[in-house]
Amino acid sequence: MKPITSTLHPLVDWIQHTRQSVPRIENEADGLLQKLAVLQNRQQHIDLQAEQPLTIGLYGHSVSGKHHLLTMLLGDHHDRIEISLGGKVLDYLTHINPGHAPNVAVRFTRRELPIAEHYPLLITLCSSSTLAQRLIRQYHAEPGARFARHETIAARLKELQVRRQTQSTAAITQLQASDIAQTYQQVVRRQHYLENALWQQIADLLPWLNCADQAALLAPLWGDNSAITMQWQHLAETLNHLGNAQQVLAPASLLVDTFLLPVEGFLIPGTPDEPEMGADVMVCPLFNHEIGTQVSLAQRDLQQLCAEITLSLNHQPKLAQVDVVDIPTVQLDDYAPWLQPDKLVVCNAAAERADVNAAGKMLARWVDKTQASNATTPGLIWAITPEDARFSGANLDHGVQRIIGLPGKRWGTLQALDSRNMHRLLEWLADAVVPAQRTLRIEMLQAALNQEISTLFSPVIDADNITPERARSQAEELVRALQANAAQHGDLLASLMPERQALQQRWLSHQQSRIQQPADFRLDIDLFAEDDGHDAPNHAPDSFASVVHLHWVNHLRQLAARREVAQLSGLDNTQLQVLCQLLIIASYRLKLPEQLETALRHGDGSMAQEITCVSAVLGDFVSWLGYAHIEPTLRPASRVNKGSPVFAPLKQATANVRLVRLGEQPARGNTIYVYDWLVALYARAVENIGYRHPLDVSDVQKKALKDLLAL
Repeated sequence: MKPITSTLHPLVDWIQHTRQSVPRIENEADGLLQKLAVLQNRQQHIDLQAEQPLTIGLYGHSVSGKHHLLTMLLGDHHDRIEISLGGKVLDYLTHINPGHAPNVAVRFTRRELPIAEHYPLLITLCSSSTLAQRLIRQYHAEPGARFARHETIAARLKELQVRRQTQSTAAITQLQASDIAQTYQQVVRRQHYLENALWQQIADLLPWLNCADQAALLAPLWGDNSAITMQWQHLAETLNHLGNAQQVLAPASLLVDTFLLPVEGFLIPGTPDEPEMGADVMVCPLFNHEIGTQVSLAQRDLQQLCAEITLSLNHQPKLAQVDVVDIPTVQLDDYAPWLQPDKLVVCNAAAERADVNAAGKMLARWVDKTQASNATTPGLIWAITPEDARFSGANLDHGVQRIIGLPGKRWGTLQALDSRNMHRLLEWLADAVVPAQRTLRIEMLQAALNQEISTLFSPVIDADNITPERARSQAEELVRALQANAAQHGDLLASLMPERQALQQRWLSHQQSRIQQPADFRLDIDLFAEDDGHDAPNHAPDSFASVVHLHWVNHLRQLAARREVAQLSGLDNTQLQVLCQLLIIASYRLKLPEQLETALRHGDGSMAQEITCVSAVLGDFVSWLGYAHIEPTLRPASRVNKGSPVFAPLKQATANVRLVRLGEQPARGNTIYVYDWLVALYARAVENIGYRHPLDVSDVQKKALKDLLAL
């Protein structure tokens, strides 16, 4: 399939150019640019798959279970996993790692590896971006973590902008900054999300700062913890010292001593004050497969920078041309963006009940990122070994599997208990981990990425592509789907509203911007220009009403991409996108920004009052779809409350009318409201057909976008 992602850079240029003249694109530009950066990163990783070896990953808390699988996959006829290291042949489970969970990932391969005399060990290093993501995850996994505040980041950006360097650094790129943003959004609740505009400013500035300033800018993401900030800065400077090499060659003494006994501290756990960890070690950086000059660094720093150790097998494994990598539980998120490994085999995903939720979400993320939604075989496999926790009555994996969902499609189970089971497992892996399956997976991931790009811009171009008949059909399908899941209607309405705490952050940042731009000195006038007789346009800063509307629009855009919200509401992804787009268009058409402006004029200007005010206006719009202030005679007719318009109040008893029976039961009243809301939603969808905002994208700009998307 031909990718359309070669147009990603021109799409960025289109957004940057169009936002200058089109308010609607300006409102959503930062969010579009952030999503495009994520897609660009994903495209790079898809393109790199052809160069990556076929790989099976082992993951889980059962060390004995994983070693059982390693022996099955890699062992010789004596069940030895023979490793060639520095001219010696060692048994991995005897000389290197006798029964421990490794501190870092270990890859086993038969590929030819670069070697240098006295430096036989190949180590892959983390990037500065990966280190930042690890520290963010570690910090927010602890109780009492503090969240980054909008005003703190904004002040830090303003302070560091003057220290921007003339040349960018190789440590962190703009695209890697988007990975950091994604990781932060994964570990915090939605009310603590940062604005897209802030992330865009961070991505623009971060590559142009030195290490110390980069650390200062990233610090709020781990609660401004000084120890973590110093740790990241020190390791980033160490990477610079290594020339930002992705791999180094190291001595075998990191793994085994002169007596060929395992060395503790680097690969396998040791005491925190292990003397060897404080000693220096010499390594040879690799640049484009060329061996660089020896560099000295602390062994402890090398261990913290280490992403993966690669060991060379001394014999042909049962699955030829396939690498096997033992992945520590904390490192799986590092592999997912790289779409690795091809298949992941799990041995006890959770060790304690408290770990079930986190493990389930992590594995679900891995499936979402690495496997196509229409894949014919699952990429995630539970292997039942003789050491499996279910045989001791402490199996927690059922809870993990429920979080991942869709058994047989997203995950499967295979037994590895005896020789017959093992043979069957090997046969399945031999069929699943082959170049043809890799190619098929890449094609499906590429097709999904192309669709994501088209979907990202569909709100801009769909108005011209969808006929009135198709628009009505979409609206009808949406209403029927919502009707079938009417019991979840309250949750759906709640999801359509932004968090109050997020609105408070917007209010604080808006007040800060007003303080920085005094009202009396805001005219942009060239005192020496020729007088052409026309007044210069007055570019006043956005009002709080427009800030709130923009935040709500971006909230809906993000909501439209959340699969879990679609599933809980009984919708597919496309229907949720249609719902969000419907509400956004209706908000422009019904002048919701002006309603917010009007409501704010009557307040006292305090944060509590203004937040309550805008929340009420947004709540009314979502709850009544703009009909709250429309005469009942002008509303659509209710399909449930016959003879009345939608949202008509139920008849109440009065002093002049005798009460002969009780009124409607609450459940009946709720049913009337939900069905009236669905009728009103369909009416708004029909009214939206053919609507075009006066300041929308021009036909010329729209044609340029269609040409880029090859539509």
